[in-house]
Amino acid sequence: MSFTYTQLKTAIEQYTENNETSFIANFPVFIRLTEERILKNVQLNVFRKNVAGAMSASNKYLSVPSDFLAPFSLSYTDGDSEINFVDLKDPEFIQSYNPNPATTGAPRYYGQYDLDNFILAPTPDSSYNSELHYFYRPESLTESSYTLTLTSVTGTFTANDTITGGTSGESSGVDSVPSSTSLIVVIPSSNYTVGETITASPSGATATVSAIGADTTVTWLSENAEMAMLYGSLSEAYLYMKGDPQMMQQYTQRFGEAIGRLKNLGEAQEVTDDYRTGQIIRTKT
Repeated sequence: MSFTYTQLKTAIEQYTENNETSFIANFPVFIRLTEERILKNVQLNVFRKNVAGAMSASNKYLSVPSDFLAPFSLSYTDGDSEINFVDLKDPEFIQSYNPNPATTGAPRYYGQYDLDNFILAPTPDSSYNSELHYFYRPESLTESSYTLTLTSVTGTFTANDTITGGTSGESSGVDSVPSSTSLIVVIPSSNYTVGETITASPSGATATVSAIGADTTVTWLSENAEMAMLYGSLSEAYLYMKGDPQMMQQYTQRFGEAIGRLKNLGEAQEVTDDYRTGQIIRTKT
């Protein structure tokens, strides 16, 4: 079982039996808060990422990826094609270790200088290819997209546009423009309406929606942690509704159970193998 964004929104609405306009408009908030709770509570390999970079000669700074949250390791390849790992230290230690940035050498330490830069010590004496292994936030399920097929197009839509439905009032960003009669757009909190006119800003283009494509996008969490996504979203929804405390307790408990299973996956099964640790053996009864 897995959830698309549309399916999860439908499930929240049906479980809560609430289709009030402002409640539905907050579905993306409920889902993103659930994703955030999972992200900050469970160590999963899906939250890890590797990216290649380059240390520049005589430059003590190395750019931080825009989706960076925390480091796992930083390494670089030297002139002998050997991989060298550098140790994470506080920026104060690094600046004390190498008080003169003009002093160069093979980097031994790194630290997070600010939101956009790491600081290296010593300052690299040459350009080195680097690899950063880090903790990041994957794309949210709420960023799912589908295709709108258009007729009666006036003007030219662009990927920088935000479109708004004249009847539904829904609004979302344009991901891409495959053709003059189709748009791939971020799915709004509710739905566009077939037959309504959409208007784009800043391009000013307009068109009539003739068909709405199926939502087929899934994320790792919506495919492999569907219980956590559902019950976490429901607990956030019930908190918003100020719903029945007993039902709220049940949703919170079910979310906690799902988090426990995820922790077993991410912090036990993903980091061990049966060859070294053996299978789980239970006493016969």
